[in-house]
Amino acid sequence: MLIKLPLKFILIYLSSFLSSVSLQASYKALIFDVDGVLVDTEQLKFEAWQQALKEKEVEFQLDEYYPLVGGSSEAILNSINQQKNVQLGEEVIAIKEKYYYEKQIEGVPLIQDAVKFLKEVICLRKSGKIKLALASSAPYDEIIRNIKQMNLSEEDFDLIASGKDSLKHINDYTGVNKPKPYIYQFCAQKLNVQPFECLVFEDTYAGVIAATRAGMNAIAVPNKFTINHEFSKAMKVASFNSLKLNSIVNANN
Repeated sequence: MLIKLPLKFILIYLSSFLSSVSLQASYKALIFDVDGVLVDTEQLKFEAWQQALKEKEVEFQLDEYYPLVGGSSEAILNSINQQKNVQLGEEVIAIKEKYYYEKQIEGVPLIQDAVKFLKEVICLRKSGKIKLALASSAPYDEIIRNIKQMNLSEEDFDLIASGKDSLKHINDYTGVNKPKPYIYQFCAQKLNVQPFECLVFEDTYAGVIAATRAGMNAIAVPNKFTINHEFSKAMKVASFNSLKLNSIVNANN
């Protein structure tokens, strides 16, 4: 006897099934953003912006920074100029970076559950079962300082991609950093994998959009700065504590 189910129940079932299939996919590469995913740098960045803007007699509060998290320094400055109705030049970015560097070398707090998960991936990588990359908008030397905070080195990764230093070959007058897909396209090319074989971990709307525009799946792992970002394009919104590495790459085991 053929039983006809209401359409809404069929759609609910399909949605649940497809979500399960996505997490069980055979990924050949895992790619992690750094700031806000592995290291808790956003508070430091906010304070650096606040100090730089104070030199220009512009007040800047935390609630004004929240919507800007994940954007490039240039995009953040443009937004501040519009919001504050000012005409600040790019020298403000240099001042911000000076303050941020001073704060960073004093030590950046780690996001412990994320670093624990990352180190599990590194163990899996050593067995040759997965490729591993970092993809950050930050300068390369800044990324290296951050991974040293985790007691890791460049040798623990197949690729470290910097939006500041790795994308200079790209000609786009509107910018190359997230939410543009370039850094993730670069990762797939250098890792010699197809985009759909990559899974990305991102904490911001811009990062998730960059990954999905590159043809990759993304898991959103928001922090207190990005908890209210719009993550409808993410495959899943989760904490690292809730993720099971074997389930994500089980087809490779």
